[in-house]
Amino acid sequence: MRHSSSGGIRLELDRGNGLIAGLCAGIARYLNVDVTWVRIASVIGAVIVTKIAVAAYVIGWLLLDDRNDP
Repeated sequence: MRHSSSGGIRLELDRGNGLIAGLCAGIARYLNVDVTWVRIASVIGAVIVTKIAVAAYVIGWLLLDDRNDP
Protein backbone atom coordinates (compact mmCIF):
# COMPACT_ATOMS: atom_id res chain seq x y z
CA MET A 1 0.00 0.00 0.00
CA ARG A 2 1.55 3.27 -1.07
CA HIS A 3 0.91 6.53 0.70
CA SER A 4 0.96 10.07 -0.63
CA SER A 5 3.43 12.63 0.66
CA SER A 6 0.67 13.95 2.97
CA GLY A 7 0.37 10.51 4.62
CA GLY A 8 -2.92 9.34 3.06
CA ILE A 9 -3.49 6.44 0.69
CA ARG A 10 -2.94 7.34 -2.98
CA LEU A 11 -5.68 6.99 -5.55
CA GLU A 12 -4.32 4.64 -8.21
CA LEU A 13 -5.39 1.85 -10.54
CA ASP A 14 -5.66 -1.62 -9.06
CA ARG A 15 -5.36 -3.95 -12.06
CA GLY A 16 -4.99 -7.00 -9.82
CA ASN A 17 -8.56 -6.64 -8.57
CA GLY A 18 -10.02 -4.87 -11.60
CA LEU A 19 -12.13 -6.18 -14.44
CA ILE A 20 -11.22 -3.74 -17.22
CA ALA A 21 -8.63 -1.18 -16.19
CA GLY A 22 -8.73 -1.41 -12.40
CA LEU A 23 -10.26 2.04 -11.97
CA CYS A 24 -13.29 0.94 -9.89
CA ALA A 25 -11.06 -1.33 -7.79
CA GLY A 26 -8.65 1.55 -7.20
CA ILE A 27 -11.45 3.90 -6.17
CA ALA A 28 -12.90 1.24 -3.85
CA ARG A 29 -9.49 0.70 -2.27
CA TYR A 30 -9.04 4.46 -1.81
CA LEU A 31 -12.51 4.86 -0.23
CA ASN A 32 -12.18 1.61 1.76
CA VAL A 33 -15.46 0.19 0.42
CA ASP A 34 -16.32 -3.02 -1.41
CA VAL A 35 -15.54 -2.79 -5.13
CA THR A 36 -19.04 -4.06 -5.96
CA TRP A 37 -20.59 -0.83 -4.66
CA VAL A 38 -18.27 1.29 -6.79
CA ARG A 39 -19.07 -0.84 -9.86
CA ILE A 40 -22.82 -0.51 -9.23
CA ALA A 41 -22.47 3.28 -8.87
CA SER A 42 -20.43 3.37 -12.09
CA VAL A 43 -23.07 1.44 -14.02
CA ILE A 44 -25.88 3.64 -12.69
CA GLY A 45 -23.86 6.73 -13.59
CA ALA A 46 -23.19 5.36 -17.06
CA VAL A 47 -26.90 4.72 -17.62
CA ILE A 48 -27.94 8.19 -16.44
CA VAL A 49 -25.18 10.29 -18.06
CA THR A 50 -23.47 7.99 -20.54
CA LYS A 51 -21.07 10.41 -22.23
CA ILE A 52 -19.86 12.01 -19.01
CA ALA A 53 -19.42 8.66 -17.24
CA VAL A 54 -17.47 7.15 -20.14
CA ALA A 55 -15.30 10.27 -20.44
CA ALA A 56 -14.62 10.28 -16.66
CA TYR A 57 -13.67 6.58 -16.77
CA VAL A 58 -11.26 7.07 -19.68
CA ILE A 59 -9.70 10.17 -18.08
CA GLY A 60 -9.23 8.34 -14.78
CA TRP A 61 -7.75 5.36 -16.58
CA LEU A 62 -5.23 7.57 -18.37
CA LEU A 63 -4.27 9.80 -15.45
CA LEU A 64 -3.97 7.40 -12.51
CA ASP A 65 -0.80 5.44 -11.83
CA ASP A 66 -0.74 1.67 -11.64
CA ARG A 67 -0.48 0.15 -8.20
CA ASN A 68 2.76 -1.80 -8.15
CA ASP A 69 3.24 -3.46 -4.77
CA PRO A 70 6.45 -5.44 -4.39
